Amino acid sequence: MNSYSMKNYLIPILLCLLTMGVQAQQIPHLEHCANSTARIVVNNKPMLMIGGELGNSSASTPADVKRTFSHLRQMGLNTVLVPVSWELIEPQEGTFDMRSLDVILTEARRKELKVVLLWFGAWKNSMSCYAPEWFKRDVKRFPRAHTSEGKPVEEASSLSRNVLEADKRAFCQVMAHLRDHDAHEQTVVMVQVENEIGMIEVPRDYSDDATRMYHSAVPKQLTDYLKAHQKSLHPYLKEKLQPQAKANADWAQLFGDDIYTEEIFQTWTYATYVEQIAKAGREVYNLPMYVNVALDSRGRKPGQYPSGGPLAHLIDLWHCGAPSIDVLGVDIYDKGVRSWMAKYHLPNNPLFIPEIRLEDKDAMYALYAFGHHGAMGFCPFSIEDYPLTAASGTNDWKQMDLSQDDQLNAFSSVGTSVSPLVASYRLLRQAEPLMLERQGTKDMDAVLLDNEQREAEIATPDGIRLTIKHSYTLGWEPGAKDAEWPETACIVLRLGKEDYLVIGSGVVVTFSSAVSSATWQKGDQRIGLAKCEEVEIADGKLNIVRHLNGDQTHQGRHVRIPVGFFQIQHFKLYRY
Repeated sequence: MNSYSMKNYLIPILLCLLTMGVQAQQIPHLEHCANSTARIVVNNKPMLMIGGELGNSSASTPADVKRTFSHLRQMGLNTVLVPVSWELIEPQEGTFDMRSLDVILTEARRKELKVVLLWFGAWKNSMSCYAPEWFKRDVKRFPRAHTSEGKPVEEASSLSRNVLEADKRAFCQVMAHLRDHDAHEQTVVMVQVENEIGMIEVPRDYSDDATRMYHSAVPKQLTDYLKAHQKSLHPYLKEKLQPQAKANADWAQLFGDDIYTEEIFQTWTYATYVEQIAKAGREVYNLPMYVNVALDSRGRKPGQYPSGGPLAHLIDLWHCGAPSIDVLGVDIYDKGVRSWMAKYHLPNNPLFIPEIRLEDKDAMYALYAFGHHGAMGFCPFSIEDYPLTAASGTNDWKQMDLSQDDQLNAFSSVGTSVSPLVASYRLLRQAEPLMLERQGTKDMDAVLLDNEQREAEIATPDGIRLTIKHSYTLGWEPGAKDAEWPETACIVLRLGKEDYLVIGSGVVVTFSSAVSSATWQKGDQRIGLAKCEEVEIADGKLNIVRHLNGDQTHQGRHVRIPVGFFQIQHFKLYRY
């Protein structure tokens, strides 16, 4: 073969190899797992978003970003949720400035953090407060929604084509910048479209255009969806449907004439608006996208809480109207965290918590969310305000700059003054590979205990019942006699037959056969503790810190992690 022929032979092969390399390096995407769980896949590797969300203005200047990201690295986060505001991206109409975004990308890479971008476009917490000044002033071209008295509210109209096109144009510019400057590094792994959408003051927009639409036939797109999915609709929407409604019914005729139907209508206008933003953005750069929700809590009515947002009971409207949205994320600022998680982990919605009130309890809530619900991510709000050490108000983190490996091990000693959430995140980061292998399976579960619920059970595939109690139930620890017991939690991972990890704080684990004691027969076996050891995990492998088969296990009676201690313990059981 001559040199010319050899060149012609090699060129197609080289081109093929290059193409295969591009195809093999997929952009970040969502991977669905068993039991309605999911995770983000980045650089072809799945990850849990063990993260936090910045305060609204904490990434508005380069100095803020640098200072804040350094702190987050010390905390052990792998992901940070960062606002990107329309007013900074397009300060003059048609002129786009990506400097604020570039600072975020640069600093995140330096600190080895992944980023979820929060698009503060037409709405942020219902209001249009992050829209540019030129947009706000031109109310004729960019109209507002109205109350029933005709009073305008500081919320852009979800029915205005001008509002939509301006918002979409800026959003697509952001997505194009990510495509051109981040597709290889994959710093940004997901995007939030708008922020806590919903009408405040009133359940729906009462402008002339909105009222005309409300009294017109419900769009065929939605009625066809309701018919096709009638068996799987959320119970709330099933109940709202009026069985006597005829073809071409308007909103009140199809769902009943009340403020909750007005909310359903408003939901549809938001969902279809967001779909056009998200679809256009994904056509530019196809990152996973989600919306977040302000809860309908404390007995409030639509308009008292943000009406029309992506609430769990309205999920069908969002799935129909905004198919380009992957997940409805829940922002939790109310009591009953366990209940809120359950409401948003649905057969058609994996659990993602992009915001939760920042407090020490989050250490336990994170363990429960990842372990019991197989959550995609857990991200306390205003995370930059959380101290690295337990002493309130300490600022030692400002002087620290540990490597990515060192920051996972910096506070590994039992009894250090590390803050609870930092300690919890350290355990989660260690266990992440093992958790990903078991996400959505019966080999991973978790319990959350508190003053009201002091005990829970986990049934394992080995036919063993693990009874997990608050460690204060033993009465040995300081605080056990207090009236109020703190939240405690643990994750249980099954490594193999009768082989487990318990990851958490403030729990005592006992073990018994799943056979009821009432049906116990002679010859049935009991369950004993074969071994127990405190471990650390590196690259998915267990390294023994200390053996715990004496007083720490009460001579084999239980496995225990006291309140205030965060540990991973490996234990094996046997039958006798």
